[in-house]
Order: sequence, then C-alpha cells, then structure tokens
Amino acid sequence: MVGCFATLGSIARMTVDSTLSASFDGPVPGVPGALVCEVAKLPEHLDGAASIGPWTEVAPGAVLFSVPKIARYLVRDGATIEVEPAPGADRGAIALFLAGSARGALIHQRGELPLTAATMIAPNWRCVAICSPSAVGKSTLAAELSRRGWLLVADDITRVSWNGSMAVAWPSHNALKLWRDACDSMNLDCSKLARVREGLEKFFVPAAAATTPASLSLLVRLRISPGAGVVHVPASQNSDLLHESTFRPRMIDPLGRRADNTRIVSQISGVCRAIVLNGARECPIAEVADRLAEAVA
Repeated sequence: MVGCFATLGSIARMTVDSTLSASFDGPVPGVPGALVCEVAKLPEHLDGAASIGPWTEVAPGAVLFSVPKIARYLVRDGATIEVEPAPGADRGAIALFLAGSARGALIHQRGELPLTAATMIAPNWRCVAICSPSAVGKSTLAAELSRRGWLLVADDITRVSWNGSMAVAWPSHNALKLWRDACDSMNLDCSKLARVREGLEKFFVPAAAATTPASLSLLVRLRISPGAGVVHVPASQNSDLLHESTFRPRMIDPLGRRADNTRIVSQISGVCRAIVLNGARECPIAEVADRLAEAVA
C-alpha cells in the first residue's frame, strides 16, 4: 500500500510501495519546491477565513480542512502542506487526501489550474486531459489507454501551469486507482495489487508513466450516455469546459485568486482544443477508448 508521499517517487510518484513511511515528510507530487510535513498540532481555525463547508476554512494564502478520524491539513502559500494525523488513522487514507484535496488547494494557491482529470500522453505524443467528476470512469478509461501504450501523467488531479506559450501538465503518478469491478473487467488479479486504503475495494494499478512535463493539447469532458461518440466543442466554449472541470472552484475567491484563475483559464482555452466524449459507464470501455484514440489521431 502507498503509505505517504515520501514513497511516491519521493512523495511524488503515485506508486505501489509495500511499506508505510514513518512520517509524512517530503516533496509534493508534481510541484517542485513544495513540501509536506507531519506536525503534532494544527490551529483550530484560520483568522479571517471563510467557511466553504463543514470542515473547510479558506483565507488568502491558506486552506485548513479536516477529514474526521483521518487527519487535519493546513495548506499555505502554494508552498507547504502540514498534516496532523488522527490517532490510529489509516495512513493510506491520509495519503489519499494529501494527494487529492490538499494538493489541489496548493495548486490553486499558486495561481495555477488543478483539473479533476486523468491525463495521458498518446503514442503520437499528444497530451490529453480526461476530465470528469468522481465515479464517471476517467481512471478506467486511462487504464484501457495505458494497455494500448499511452503514458500516464496524472490521475485524479492534474496540475496545469502556463509557461508563456503552452499549457503544461505535470507528471505526478505512476499508478491508477481502480475499483474491483474495473480490475475484474480487465482481468487484473486484485490479490496482487495494493489497496488504496484499508477496507476499500479499490486498488493501485501500476502504469507506464511520463517523467517530464508535457504540453497539454486536448481537453476531454467524459460523460455518461448510452452511445460512445465525440462532440467537438467550439473554441469559444473551451473555458466553460475548464471551469466545469476545475477542482473545488469555491476556493478561488476566498483565496484571492480569481484574477489568476481567469487568466490561466483564458490562456489554456486558447491553445487546447476540447471535445465531449460520450459513453462512459454505458458502453464497453474499449469502444470509448477507440473513439478517443480516433479523435487524437
């Protein structure tokens, strides 16, 4: 099982490690220079913060949130994540929220874009972000594409930055998280895979992965429908797809990052084309993958 980010290619690569690390200390996946550290105690509240949920407070430069019986997290200035584990908490679960919610908040703080996406590099080297809410099937589609020779860049949350001329997707994972039924459909032996966390029928499936940042060229919005097919999105609506696919957009205003978000969404939508890919969860995954491969060719 993955114990903490220090085992993820430092804390970076989402890999299947057989041991649990002693503490959550190390670099943040795909965000060079940002660090995680484990602490004994975090503040109960943030001064001047806005509440955006029952356990989340947001102020300029800081996000404090709690996951009951798992951990509390304090994300500061796009540079650090402090974690206070709950007594006896499953460390795999702690790592999940570090890699997900905490890392997504940190990316927002940097004025970059955290996409709820599984991002892949096709055999023709085009980088594709497959965006959807949880449980729609983006990781399952990414696993099917991995079997066809595509490289994994990121799963769940993809960090996208702007370098002046390109949208840049940063590598952060070398495994996908799949439910047992998806593993069974792909003839994967779950007894040989590490569980994502204790008691959860979800497993880390290793995948060939990119090791350097990639130029993002295609945005895909994965949708549930009875038939697999591609709908091309007009360039004028690309920003709508990006907004729809942004991780926790309610954080943006209380963080004071609205202008940065508007700017990077405009920049990315200007250089990436976008499509809607139908058929998730309703059509054979191979058929959905075929339609996406055709759109990327």
